[in-house]
Amino acid sequence: MITRRDFGTYSLGAGAATLLLPKKWAHAQGTRPTLTIAVDNLWANINTVNGISTTTRRFFPNIYSHLVERDYIADEQGLVLKPGVATEWTQDGKVWTIKLREGVKFHNGETMTAEDVAFTLGPERLWGDEPFEPRGKTFAAGFTRVEAIDDLTVEIETEREDPYIPGKLTGYIGFVVPKKAYLDMGVDAFGQAPIGTGPYKVTLFRSGEVLEMEAFDDYWEGPPPAAKLIWRIVPEFAARMAGVVSGEFDFMANIPTDQEAQMESYDNVTLARALASNYPAFAFNTRPDPEDNPLVDVNLRKGMVQAIDMNAIVEALFGDTTFHPDVPFNFPEYGDFYDPDMPNPLPYDPEAARALIEKSGYDGQPLQWHITRQFYPNYEAAAEIMIEQWRQVGVNVVAEVLDNFELVYTRPYHMMNMSMSTDFIPGDPYQPLWLDWGPTSSRATAHWKTWDPTEEYLAAGREFEQATDFETRKAAYLKLSQAWQDVTPGFYLWKSVYNWAHRSDIEFVPRPDGEMRMFGEYMTLPS
Repeated sequence: MITRRDFGTYSLGAGAATLLLPKKWAHAQGTRPTLTIAVDNLWANINTVNGISTTTRRFFPNIYSHLVERDYIADEQGLVLKPGVATEWTQDGKVWTIKLREGVKFHNGETMTAEDVAFTLGPERLWGDEPFEPRGKTFAAGFTRVEAIDDLTVEIETEREDPYIPGKLTGYIGFVVPKKAYLDMGVDAFGQAPIGTGPYKVTLFRSGEVLEMEAFDDYWEGPPPAAKLIWRIVPEFAARMAGVVSGEFDFMANIPTDQEAQMESYDNVTLARALASNYPAFAFNTRPDPEDNPLVDVNLRKGMVQAIDMNAIVEALFGDTTFHPDVPFNFPEYGDFYDPDMPNPLPYDPEAARALIEKSGYDGQPLQWHITRQFYPNYEAAAEIMIEQWRQVGVNVVAEVLDNFELVYTRPYHMMNMSMSTDFIPGDPYQPLWLDWGPTSSRATAHWKTWDPTEEYLAAGREFEQATDFETRKAAYLKLSQAWQDVTPGFYLWKSVYNWAHRSDIEFVPRPDGEMRMFGEYMTLPS
């Protein structure tokens, strides 16, 4: 029986863990302020899994609590795990036993029990034949049983030994929901008026306008520092900036790189930045849909990659704040999986690009690139440069800048913007290389899917999923990455830079996962 050991590069990734809680906050209800956060957008629903997006990630931890937490205070990469509403976790073969914190309250006043956690992680909600939140199948892959043993104990059984369950519980599936309220309300209604165990409870949500939360003083770590949070959509950067400078807003998100210096020039404003565990990219449509799609030829896709001088583009747009990953899925946050000396398989080389493009038989027809308007900082500017570089090697790409993802996903198209996070399992390539491209991913299953995984990729993925020791897992990871590169169904552009601005009298700790935690050790208000 395993009681404590390390897997990969993160500590407390398996075995039992019990740590001291953070300090309580000493704000009295009558003196706590209302904070207004100006954001570029919200999302259509705020279920923990159906509602996964860059925008919901900002505020989810203020509503919901994780079973297991990543500690970015102790480690800037978040590779250290600590208890959330789960206090201990132990493994015995295929079975993990999760011990829960006693007395945790939901926003409706009910006490969290093992039944709630078993439902949160169970087949009815995530991974059964017809789950309420079907995206959960990807994140709960390998689960065969989730059962409440007593009021404060849950068992998770998997198809094979899985040492990474604690890391998985730091992700979206680790946000606990109340079983009875969820079933009574229904999945759609719950996504509009969610109930969690976090420090703030939702009191108003209009997805195209505003999200309001009030302090939940029965929160298991103690009352939060603000009386109320208002997340207000302010689409234009200039309006968000003016609001923060004037004091109308206390925080804002998403600052164009070339405007950061302007933000820093104001005495009453502090700029916060984090190099994110996320990479904007584009996907090639590798399928014969439309029927005459020239991108079904891998030579054209590889030639287009070799025609892009992405290192120069990133330096021009971001300076030294971020970088382009020369090799797909070789990211620094992967610890021992990361190889800084791995050679670039498709380096910038216009002559090699022309040869591959000629080999593909491409005849110059326009390739439609769907891009979501102002969603990723500098994406549209980078696209303009790439389109010119493709023109110089004989490829005709036409950018269609669209107002939302629903339009981006509408066929016909040859390319689309996208981004991928990297941290479902801390210190491991499992999410971007397998979850985000594998057989259950939206890239391979949605009505707008962009590729069909090859047999070589699927076989390597099965090896990767089944591996439990690091060396076997690393060998499978390299094989899986190569199988993806053989197809080249996409291209990763740069490591995202999340940035925020806030009142200078507020202390705020930015996280590379993009979460805006308005509580605990991550935010301190003036006394």
